Amino acid sequence: MMGLTQLVSIGALTIVALGPALGGEQQAADKLKAPFDSHSVGLYRTQAGPDWYAYTQFEATDARRAFPCWDEPSFKIPYQLTVTVPAASLAVSNTPVESDTPAGASRTVVFKRTPPLPSYLLALAVGPFDTVPIVGMSVPGRVVTVKGKGPLAAEAAHVTPPLLAALEKYFGRPYPFEKLDLIAVPEYWPGAMENPGAITFADQILLIDPAGATVAQRRLMIEVNAHEIAHMWFGDLVTMAWWDDLWLNESFASWMGDKVTQEAFKETEVETRSVEGAQKAMNTDARLTTRAIRQPVGAMDNLLQAADELAYQKGEAVLGMFEAWLGPDVFRAGVRDYLAAHEWGNATAADLWSALSKASGKDVGKSMATFLDQPGVPVVNALLVDDGKSVRLSQQRFVRAGVKAPPAQWQIPVGVKFSDGGVVQTKTFLLTSASQDFKLGIRNPVDWIHPNSGERGYYRWTVARPLLTTMAEEAATRLDTRERVGFVGNLSAILDAGLLRGADYLRLLASFAADPDPLVVSAVVTALDEARTALITPETRGAFATYVQRTLGKPLERIGPAPRPGEPGSVAALRPTLLWWLAVYGNDPRFQEYAQALVSAYFADPARADPALSGVALQIAAATAGDRALFDRIRKRLDSTAVPAERGRLFAALGRLRDPALAEEALSIPGMTFQEGGAIIKAMSASAEGSQRVFAYHRRHYDELAQRLPPMFLAFLPNYALGQACSEERLAPVHDFYADPKRNVAGTDKELAMREEEVRDCIGLRAREAPSAATYLRAIDPR
Repeated sequence: MMGLTQLVSIGALTIVALGPALGGEQQAADKLKAPFDSHSVGLYRTQAGPDWYAYTQFEATDARRAFPCWDEPSFKIPYQLTVTVPAASLAVSNTPVESDTPAGASRTVVFKRTPPLPSYLLALAVGPFDTVPIVGMSVPGRVVTVKGKGPLAAEAAHVTPPLLAALEKYFGRPYPFEKLDLIAVPEYWPGAMENPGAITFADQILLIDPAGATVAQRRLMIEVNAHEIAHMWFGDLVTMAWWDDLWLNESFASWMGDKVTQEAFKETEVETRSVEGAQKAMNTDARLTTRAIRQPVGAMDNLLQAADELAYQKGEAVLGMFEAWLGPDVFRAGVRDYLAAHEWGNATAADLWSALSKASGKDVGKSMATFLDQPGVPVVNALLVDDGKSVRLSQQRFVRAGVKAPPAQWQIPVGVKFSDGGVVQTKTFLLTSASQDFKLGIRNPVDWIHPNSGERGYYRWTVARPLLTTMAEEAATRLDTRERVGFVGNLSAILDAGLLRGADYLRLLASFAADPDPLVVSAVVTALDEARTALITPETRGAFATYVQRTLGKPLERIGPAPRPGEPGSVAALRPTLLWWLAVYGNDPRFQEYAQALVSAYFADPARADPALSGVALQIAAATAGDRALFDRIRKRLDSTAVPAERGRLFAALGRLRDPALAEEALSIPGMTFQEGGAIIKAMSASAEGSQRVFAYHRRHYDELAQRLPPMFLAFLPNYALGQACSEERLAPVHDFYADPKRNVAGTDKELAMREEEVRDCIGLRAREAPSAATYLRAIDPR
């Protein structure tokens, strides 16, 4: 597929790409000029300090913005890039440098020819970079940062070699490219991108201050790094044939990345934490506005919407469920056969299912299709029959109370965990019809049964109410940590389905808050947050504060409000969350005062402050007593720190300010990067009042936002304008504004429909269960 040489001059850069001829025309001698892109897509430039840098972001169809090409994943061809850059600049691309020729004030850098790649995976970065070597890999590698940020790259360089080694071991073949550079980009909306040999990351993900990294920040860096390196095999070596398999590209990298992260860095506990990601995906999948995870892509209007929690978390959970059914060794054998058969080419999901079916002797594709080609998530009911020696499993589509959905049926590998009073056993049954009976193979009747062993199944589940209560009471001794986290998430689902009263929900969550594992307590907080807006009204806010103090105060007392030497990462990650809840939703003056003390210590000496605690303390102070003095202190600190993660924490604190004038001023701070502005918006939209301010800001500044944001992001603005809304009157103004043809960019209708369904679900849940919750709360606090 070799063809003519294409020469494209863009600003100060000259790109020579060796690829197929365009319509047979001789374009090699034509110089096409264009300005750098201004939306951080295609080939764009950005400023960091006094220096300018150029980067590329080509997925999905933005390579054509930089040079003429067939910008589709099935066109995998070798490329050779030549760039002319300022003499003081370093140029980085997918391959090592072949030649570097100085010429006065400039240099011409020729990179080695790439292996066959689709255009969306080409990468280029140019600027006066710092580089930090990555030692201990099977190939050379560096962390590449803007000038002065090299000291923040040490941790990324440290964690990358064991991740790469674990991936090489799993795939049974070496890393497929000649080098592995990790590039930290200061203005980068995708978060990260799997360009082979030149992975790009948003700088606040990759760069960590060695003296001030939080557990959450380090976890994120490791997990995103693992995800992107996994793509080197699954996505880069073998590439999807078309965008309808984008979900598989991302699902597999998420599943594989978490697998090797758990292997190489057990302290991340990602195997258990991933359960909450699956819970989030099931929440989305329960809505009528959900989509099939695999669907035809006939236009590229907003492919970003296909890269959602379904593509990542649902896909990861489904792959994990089928790995558990087939067995890890069989699953890996199928993956290795798939890579060997399609290396340097393109493949489809059907090709992977074929390889897995051959390895396992089971029709994987037929079962997988039921999860991929239809929307929704199943709910499995487990009923003991045959005097407790068999289980009747039945399935239907899970929906919220009062909602009717088209009937659906899945082929579900159901893992069942049970005990007949002796040894605990687990068995997996393939549920292929509406209802089936399965013998458990025991002599004595079962005394308890859990229908999602290991929390490996992508489905909701129900059991008889007495059994549910017993399981909750004895969960710490009968269920493992993954199962307990999943149990808590499942309580939220059956509340939504109308199968659990609001009072019982709060009561059961309180019992799980006493769990000794911090990850289970964290799941309780997530569950409370999901229902708080619907269940808690202004009239019950005071009683709910008492409930929060009683429910979450004991876990914080157990772990302590300050870090302790040698404590697990899960404890360190939970503490800021508990402090936020107790100070803000619990309205506990003790923790509000503690937060103020932490803020004072942080501003007195930021280098000595615990970053996780100072970050949450700033947000607590802003949300409970934020004033002009705090705003000015945050602005002053922003002027003196260039550490991306610290800046993110400061901007998030500004987003918690409740004074409308200060909030407006925060949103208008000049010089914010895309990510920094996003931190303010995300924090502000986390409350109903804040999301109203966000919407008001959008109404006044939409045209400016349209000039600033990548075009595909405009479709997501309704998400922030309706954050935490739970009233009908919020819907019409937001709908009318974004549905206006002047602002209805591709994908907006879909986002509006999903957010509006969420709001109406909240309204329905409030009508059904807020009175029940109120009765329970008034019993513990009658004020």
